[in-house]
Amino acid sequence: MSTSVLARGRPERALAWLVLGQLVLWSLAPALSHTAPPLDVVEMYAWGREHVVATFKHPNLPGLVLEATRWLTGGATGWPAYVVSQIFIGVTFWAAFALGRDLMDAKRALAGVLFLTGVYFFFWPTPEFNHNVAQMPLWALTILFLWRATNEAKLSSWLLLGLFGGLSLWAKYSSAVLLVVAAAWILWDAQARKKLLTPGPWLALVVFALVAAPQAIWLVQHQFEPFAYAERRAGGGNVFAPFAFLLTLAADHAPAFLLLLAAGFFGKAAVDAPPRPEQRTMRFLLLLGLGPAVLTALGGLLGGASLRASWAAPMFALSGLLMIAWLAPQFSEARLKRLAIGAGVMLVLGSSLYFAHMRFGAQFTNHPLKGNWPQAELSHDLQAAWRDETNAPLRIVGGDIWTAGLVGLDSRDPPHVLINGDYAISPWVTREDVARDGVLLVWREGDTVPPSLAALAQGLEVKTVIVPFEHFPHAQPVTLHYAVIRPAVRP
Repeated sequence: MSTSVLARGRPERALAWLVLGQLVLWSLAPALSHTAPPLDVVEMYAWGREHVVATFKHPNLPGLVLEATRWLTGGATGWPAYVVSQIFIGVTFWAAFALGRDLMDAKRALAGVLFLTGVYFFFWPTPEFNHNVAQMPLWALTILFLWRATNEAKLSSWLLLGLFGGLSLWAKYSSAVLLVVAAAWILWDAQARKKLLTPGPWLALVVFALVAAPQAIWLVQHQFEPFAYAERRAGGGNVFAPFAFLLTLAADHAPAFLLLLAAGFFGKAAVDAPPRPEQRTMRFLLLLGLGPAVLTALGGLLGGASLRASWAAPMFALSGLLMIAWLAPQFSEARLKRLAIGAGVMLVLGSSLYFAHMRFGAQFTNHPLKGNWPQAELSHDLQAAWRDETNAPLRIVGGDIWTAGLVGLDSRDPPHVLINGDYAISPWVTREDVARDGVLLVWREGDTVPPSLAALAQGLEVKTVIVPFEHFPHAQPVTLHYAVIRPAVRP
């Protein structure tokens, strides 16, 4: 990133260069190294094509977004997901910058965003567009308009607060943690509390309710299935799990702290340092920046839950602003320039390491990752096998979401996925559909049909396709087994 932009006092332009660098480098790294999309991306495509509000795991906003890109690009998959993911990260950067500019000034706002390039959640996992990434801009925008709504007389800020707060629940239901903390700010802060006597908060609540209503209706109709799924995922925790969760989150910030160290932010106070932000600003940053993670850890402690660090991905858009506000006496333009250089190095280095890891890593381990799977070849061979046996279009694939989701992924009219052969979690497929259109059952556990597909595959002939890894000839090839339930009616 060129520091001449900073020298001319244009932090907004520097932010634009940062977002562009993030978009280009972190879109190209997976696009040039993956031969199959990441697991969650395959899952999002499988859900998105069904146009459902939610699934047994999560709300379906990420799936609907990827389905829109598939439609707009004429069926392309993979690279559009990588681009969309970085657009979401870029919007998060912008929202954090806008908030920092409101709280402090543009230069310190930029420094707070540059810090984020070293926070794990904003670089290494970002090629995998999923619910965690989808939450990031919605959390950041909710926080931005929470601040503006409680500090301005503009009704629009309250309406946008309700909109983005509601949309956050379309990304993931755990966004409720943010909404609880936001409500706590309104009740705790005296200036924000006064706004309760104006129409703004109540109109925001109406907008929020309208946006979130489809999710609430779906949850009631489906017996709150995602909450049961979350309970299963979080089971088996112990008293130490919340502390391990918080320590892992601190470790995820280690590269960012190294950026600050290299830029000199832990050195002597600067002569031209700006004043510390007022106490109210610091309280807001502390509550909204750390509150969701602390509340999650507390919930895990009280509920005996096993917490995963990835669940905290959207919680740290304010990390940089909080650090820069705390280090106000050390802030200077010279250190800002060094931080910008470090962030540029981080973008190039991080994306290059990701590319090398995905493209060449298995040459040393002989254990390719899911992103190394020969998706196009597997899909082609399995669809060809289906056509040879049925002479009918492939409309349904049954199996685990990863294996079945790869089949026909790039088709203009991709097949439905009967997840684990379970009609309850795949309501878009009925027994009547199976009887009419047939099913291609696929699995990779071994010659024996997995228990989840045993009832469907009973009495069927099991066959195999074997596809080598193009870039890793010494690795064990991918072996998939399949069985065909023939369609009752041929077109």
